[in-house]
Amino acid sequence: MKSFLLPVLLAALVLMACGSEDSTEEASPLSVIPERAMISIVLTDPAEMVRNIDGYIEDGAPVLGENLLENLICEQLAVSCMDSMPSRYGFDPSGEVVFWMESTMPQSMGMAVSAPDFQLFLSLLEEMGAELVDEEPILGETVYSINTGEDSKYLAGVRGVVLVASSGAKLEALMQGLAPVTSDEVATASLAIKINLSMIGPMAVAQMPMARMMMMQGMAADTTMPSFVPAVMEVYLDGIELFLTQADMMEFTLVTESENFVLRKKVSFIDGSSIGEMLVSSPETDMVQYLTQGDVATVRFQMPSEIAFYITRAFTEVFTGEISDEVLRFWSSMVSNGAVSIYSDDFMHMVAAYEVSGDATTEEIAVQYSDYLGTIMPFLEQNDDLANTFSIQDNGIVRIDGVDFYSMSMSIQPDTTLAMNFDYWLTVHDGALLLETSPQPEILLSIVSGDYIPAELEESGNLAGEMSLVGYINLIMAISPQGMDIPEIGSDVIFNWDGDYAEGEIYGEMSMDGSDAVAAGFAYYELISAMEE
Repeated sequence: MKSFLLPVLLAALVLMACGSEDSTEEASPLSVIPERAMISIVLTDPAEMVRNIDGYIEDGAPVLGENLLENLICEQLAVSCMDSMPSRYGFDPSGEVVFWMESTMPQSMGMAVSAPDFQLFLSLLEEMGAELVDEEPILGETVYSINTGEDSKYLAGVRGVVLVASSGAKLEALMQGLAPVTSDEVATASLAIKINLSMIGPMAVAQMPMARMMMMQGMAADTTMPSFVPAVMEVYLDGIELFLTQADMMEFTLVTESENFVLRKKVSFIDGSSIGEMLVSSPETDMVQYLTQGDVATVRFQMPSEIAFYITRAFTEVFTGEISDEVLRFWSSMVSNGAVSIYSDDFMHMVAAYEVSGDATTEEIAVQYSDYLGTIMPFLEQNDDLANTFSIQDNGIVRIDGVDFYSMSMSIQPDTTLAMNFDYWLTVHDGALLLETSPQPEILLSIVSGDYIPAELEESGNLAGEMSLVGYINLIMAISPQGMDIPEIGSDVIFNWDGDYAEGEIYGEMSMDGSDAVAAGFAYYELISAMEE
């Protein structure tokens, strides 16, 4: 473990930096990141991250004061002000720090840090107990090593960058690869993590047989568990294994913008993989237009038809093997393009819209649902505990205000004190299958009549939506037997996300207002503290 000490120490110093100074970097640590490293971590402009987070705090919870995070960091580092940071530690806190491992071997570790003053940087390490050893110069540059107890780390300061490697040869390769970087591939004031799943995935899959066995043994020992649960878990594990063997790279980037927190992700798949070839974007009808805006969430989901089909078949086969591909295509075609709005006025009140063929009717949908329930219910009823607590009633076609609805009722009663009842209403309208879960289909009636305001999403991706934190908490409180007052936070926290897929890649981005998030967090902290008193 000592071999990890130096990189961790260097990373900690950069993360704790809370100032900046004017300097011109001749090179960038970003230029030496191995293209196919097993894992790489990049931190850009930590000083700006601190300033932005302090801005969120000052706007969202002004009672906490100005420069809260900056003052805490500077106090821990025993410096009077952030302007003294560069002269105290020798590195540029507005630069970058890069850490990577090319394989699972500790010797594959490397690091690069923006540090214009190499000698000052070394003196700081010496103050902290590191013993520097002079080594033979490499490419005319002074080189030092530090013995960690298990191996040695080699350091050199080149063109404003401190390079760290596990051997002189690796250090020389880094020095030769060092160059200016002007691209915007890594956002400013961000933390980016890149994982080579084509390398890690097969190693993880090799451990899955043991994990499966232990999981199945545990479920088999639980005599109260419904019989279908192990089969469902097998489907999930199969999906995880498929993902791990076909994914290529996965990237996460957390960006602190001046107003928003932004989390971005991207997953790419190996050329020729079945998942990658199915990730083909196609024009779809935006089903959000059939909904009203949910005060909890509004979501669009458009899935590649082949992926939707295989997922539908995998889970359906858990309960029955008697459903034809034609029926499976019907179910999967709906879930491949739809939208959902969720409301906080009642538990699980939602309205959904799914695309169906233009000639589909409510009566045909009713037959499909009735046949499906008739096939799946006998399987569920094989478990006595489940049969006693879970029931579905097929109410058939019900006509309300001139509109035909297919109606179902579901009841879940796990004990004598708690019962949950759900009423489902479905109707076909203008090429869409509309669903509402509520005692009466009031929103569906307004949609069918045209007397409604269609929902809207700013995001245009296939996988997009927005969710209200206050709406979500209100939904949870609606089913709380004790009840709880929601604190005033001044403004709601809206989570927005946008996602897409094309050419073997999946993209995604989620954002929220930083000041609103701090305000909400502070308000809920006060609420929880008051409850504990």
